[in-house]
Amino acid sequence: RSSALLCSALIKSSAKMASSAFASTSAAAFPALNTAAKTRSAGRKASSSSMRVSKMRAIQSSSTSSATEEETVEARTTTPTETTPTSSSLSKDLLPKEIGSCSKDELDAWLADIMKLPEQKMKLEYFKEEGRGLVATESIKRGEKVLEIPQEAIITVEVALKESLLREKKKLAELQEWSILATFLAETAQNLSTEDNSSNKYRFATYVKALPRSTGSVLEWPESDVRTLLAGSPSLFSALERRASVAAAIAEIRVNFPELNEKTLQWAFDILFSRLIRLESLGGNLALVPWADMLNHQPGCEAFIDLDRGSRKVCLTTDRSYEPGEQVWASYGQRPSSELLISYGFAPAVGDNPDDEYALNLQIDEEDPFASAKVNALASQNIQAFETFPLRLNGYPRQLLQYASFAMCTPDDPSKVDELCRAAFVDIQAPKSLRNGVDLARGLLASKNVLKSKGKRGAVLGGVQGEIAVREMLADVTRDALDRYANTVDKDKGLALGRMPEMPEASMWIGDASTAIKSSMRSVCAARVRVSERRILAKTDSEVRLQLRRLKSEQMNSK
Repeated sequence: RSSALLCSALIKSSAKMASSAFASTSAAAFPALNTAAKTRSAGRKASSSSMRVSKMRAIQSSSTSSATEEETVEARTTTPTETTPTSSSLSKDLLPKEIGSCSKDELDAWLADIMKLPEQKMKLEYFKEEGRGLVATESIKRGEKVLEIPQEAIITVEVALKESLLREKKKLAELQEWSILATFLAETAQNLSTEDNSSNKYRFATYVKALPRSTGSVLEWPESDVRTLLAGSPSLFSALERRASVAAAIAEIRVNFPELNEKTLQWAFDILFSRLIRLESLGGNLALVPWADMLNHQPGCEAFIDLDRGSRKVCLTTDRSYEPGEQVWASYGQRPSSELLISYGFAPAVGDNPDDEYALNLQIDEEDPFASAKVNALASQNIQAFETFPLRLNGYPRQLLQYASFAMCTPDDPSKVDELCRAAFVDIQAPKSLRNGVDLARGLLASKNVLKSKGKRGAVLGGVQGEIAVREMLADVTRDALDRYANTVDKDKGLALGRMPEMPEASMWIGDASTAIKSSMRSVCAARVRVSERRILAKTDSEVRLQLRRLKSEQMNSK
């Protein structure tokens, strides 16, 4: 039986998604996330198929602000964005002045004498873009273990619970692990005063004094900068999510520990996002590792920090050799530039990060009459109703097309939803009743095209028509995403090529700088992220349209 194949791509902003996904956080933390979702449908009729394709949603980043960077900068110079704190709030809300006051010599002495750090082949230096970093002082071989930090010198959740001097220890233990570590950091920071020698009570006081006052991450940005610099990018949703989740965590902490001020707690979370290490050999536990956290990330680096099971010391196994004077690198993981900017406050130059991607979020349309059945069917395959697929310069995952074909299908028989789901994600061969609705030639059945989705195989539903429909949806989504960026491509490229401002050595050590320098660094790094994403979207759009022409040509020739 013939039926029309209808492909409707409804573009929905991350805003609407956030209102339900983060219902536990304060509504005030998402002032613009309740805006109505943008939708548009692109109906397409096609020739006969055994299925009809219904709606699906592509979740894009919220980009309600249309102001350009220059307009926002101009506004900041003419209109104050924050009220001046009153004298009664200055002492309780400011970051402790002792943070960042530790000298290099004091830190070196603490590491050697108190933490028993062995003699190192590296020393601490400053870099214009990376800030603090470790430089080789003698030749280091590839595969050599360096650092060798004793396990007793690291801060884990267990250490924080044991060494905290807060009265409500039981309440502290009830918090999430990130919140426990942030609470311990903030507690230590607020007890660094030399006037009453309170810092002597804390073993890691010197380390906390040596931490930077600022990292440049999105937690520190004015909200106007977040919304303007990340407008059009999926990272806007991630940044707003990060800020809201931290605000909610701080509120939870201060219910039981009101003596810890919001500014210091925010700084503590900022430090955790930029310096926390997950030690796989320690059961995947999170830890702050003094000295190791001075290593900077380099895209493509395959040297990881972990606990050596034999020596019980935290080591870095180098992935290349180093000569004296060269900066020693570590890997923070395969992270796109957007994630590096959000968590660490920097972004590599355009083209320097092989892990760059555009995060495309797809979900089952809640207005789909089969939405509930589809969500349940996906859950049976351990697949979420909301999934993120990475678009990269070298292509996109086949699983994206499989997911889209299932999300868009409307079977004639509602009882076939489970079978369609298995055909899309599991079965090597589709059930006989669905053979006409599954593209056996172009699916994942040929060995050269076998890809994994959650460890399982499957196929794009709908035959050649399905292959065409999902690509038409993807072409619409990529073109719509490109249109969401506020600046022209050339303008963003020019901003991305901007010079990083020079920082005085003293400012580099404490990790702080003037408002103008911070603003300039944010502008350059955010432009790098936008250009990287736009390159990926443009490449994906071009490739998808080329595939569509080929598929439609083959379809006509087969008639």
